Parts: sequence; structure tokens; C-alpha cells
Amino acid sequence: MNIIFFTNISTFPYNGGEKIRSYYLLKALSDLGHTVHAVIRNEEEADLSQYPLPNVAYHIHPKKPLAVTERLTGSHYFTKSAAVMELFEQICREHKIDAAVLDYGYVGHYISFFRRRGIRVVLGTHNAQPEISRQLPARSLVQKIRKIQLVTMEQWHERNYFAKADAVLVVSEHDHSYHSRFIQQEKLFLVPNFLDEREYAIKAPRQKRLLVMTANFTVYQNLEGLRWFVQEVWDARLADKFRLQLVGRGSKEALRKITGQEEYENIIALGRVDDVKQFIASAEGVVIPLLHGSGTRLKCLEAMALNTPIIATSRGVEGVQSHHFILADTAADFKTALLRFEGTPQRGDALRADFMKEYSASVNRERLQEAIHFAQHVQ
Repeated sequence: MNIIFFTNISTFPYNGGEKIRSYYLLKALSDLGHTVHAVIRNEEEADLSQYPLPNVAYHIHPKKPLAVTERLTGSHYFTKSAAVMELFEQICREHKIDAAVLDYGYVGHYISFFRRRGIRVVLGTHNAQPEISRQLPARSLVQKIRKIQLVTMEQWHERNYFAKADAVLVVSEHDHSYHSRFIQQEKLFLVPNFLDEREYAIKAPRQKRLLVMTANFTVYQNLEGLRWFVQEVWDARLADKFRLQLVGRGSKEALRKITGQEEYENIIALGRVDDVKQFIASAEGVVIPLLHGSGTRLKCLEAMALNTPIIATSRGVEGVQSHHFILADTAADFKTALLRFEGTPQRGDALRADFMKEYSASVNRERLQEAIHFAQHVQ
């Protein structure tokens, strides 16, 4: 099958949650034997020859800076990019396209392009975005007005476009319930965030008393989770027992913003890295102290895939099926859990087994194929 895959993400290097989701969807389409024309961004100017996928051709569309009027009115939620449309037209002229997979963000306004040509559309969601936007802080009147506008525009986009897709991918039961309010149940397919287990067969010596937190720390929920952890949980007793590495985009700036330092009481920020796997694989435990957000935590799945125990809030592992997390939802309970924590291989192995049942590529390739098959045959 000839498929156009479109995302507003710079998929490579796949070193952040939203990038990982897009990459593994793209890889699954390749593994299923489809010929894929991937229309993606490349803001980091990655050498795409370093990321070859069988039967996948990359087409790059530029990021257009938003004008002031677009920011104020939210018109970009409904305006098609001329560069993207040109690529779609070119690909459709040169190939007979059977289906389109539109991934991430507010891309529903592109559905009509494909529907006019009789091309079936699978729309991918990464979360229930308006619910996340509602969690953003808004202290001043201007911030409150902007927040209301943001949520309203996001909801308007969803209600106007999402139901026009032939199938819609959601990542959790919670998100399934949310989207079922305005999309027919039979169109909704639960394809959780997933990873290719073959890429996570890493064996590294565990570093005693090393904890890791991986995230894009420029994202509000990760920054606020770290703030809560540093200010309310971390203390001299924990600093004496553990080293904590913060790995990911914006981690240095985040720690500096919270503490005024890039190293603080045995916490060190490493910044963005090309691949977090080795850091997770060598740690005794991963901490996920999130208080906000929705969807399925890829940082959680990566730790599970790498047999690494997880200490988290309930929100930090929301949407992930396992009884082998160490959960703590108050600062006192989180502190106690860490003081009692001993990194045992058995807990990590149990998490890996749960990962293989629900979040491996081998399982979710078939779920994705089911959604594509439904889209092709829906009346």
C-alpha cells in the first residue's frame, strides 16, 4: 500500500516523547511492508541518511514562523501550509496513494485534501490536548484570557475536523473516552505509545545509587514536576544516598531556574542527548514525578523496556498497565519510597514483561494495521 505519512514534528533525532511516537509509527508502517512517503520537518538539520527505513522516502517541509496576527487569532489551527500542500500535490501526481496517516498536533484541516481525492485518512493523536492546555498556569487576566482562547481553539479544531477522518488513533483508555464524545466509537483505535523492543535490548552495568529523570524539560508538566521534586521531595538524606541525573532538552536551564545552579545537592543536569537509552539502562531507577499531563508516558515505557525500576506519581505512569511501579503521590510518600528503594533486577524484569504484552512494536504493528484496514473499508 502507498501511504503518505505527515507530521509537524522534526522526527529525527528521535530524542523526545512526541518524536519517539512519530518515529515508531513511521517504522511500524515500514515494517508492515507499506511504501511510505514521509512528509516531516527537520529543524535540527539531521542527516536523514543516518535514519534509513525500508520503503520510506523523506520529504521535508519547513517550519513557518507564526505571525503576530496568527498567534493572537489562532488562525494557524485552520490554515494549510503552502509548502505542505505543494508536497502533497507532488506526491499524489507521481504515485497512486492509498491512504494518509496524519500524525500529531492540529493537522485535521488537511483531511479534506485527501478526501476530495478518495484517499482514506487515519488521524493520529498523541493526547487530549485541550485537557493539557487547561493545566497551564494562568495568573494574570491576560494569561487567563489567552488560556481560554487556546483551549477554545483546540476544541474547535477537534470538533470541526477529527470526525472527518476514517479512523482515529488514541493512546490511552482515558483519551479514548475523551475523543468518544465527538467521534464515532467504531472509528477510534487504541494504539498506545510503543517502542521497538529490538532497539531496547541493551545490557549495561547498573551504577549503584544512580537515579535518572528523562524528559523534555521545556514542557510545562516536566518542569513543574521537577520543581516539585527538587523543592518538596529531595533533601540531604536523599542526596547522601543517591545521585540524580536529569537527561533531556532544557534540563540545565530547568535546574538553574529552580535552584540557580546546574549542579545541586547531588543532582546534575546533562542537557539534550541524542539517545537516552544508555542513561536509563545504567541507572538503578527512573523517577517520574509528574503532577500534570495526559496520554501514555514514553519515559515510562523506555524504563520498562530497559528493565529499569520506576518510582513515580500516579500521574507519571497514567495510562500504562502494570502493577510493578513504585507509586507515591505526596512529597512525604515519595521521599519514603526512595529511602526504602533498592534497585532489584526482579522488579525491572517484571516491568519488561508488562511492556512486551502491551507496548512492544510486535503487538502494536497489528493494532495500527487494523486501523488502516478499517479506514480502507469503512462505508
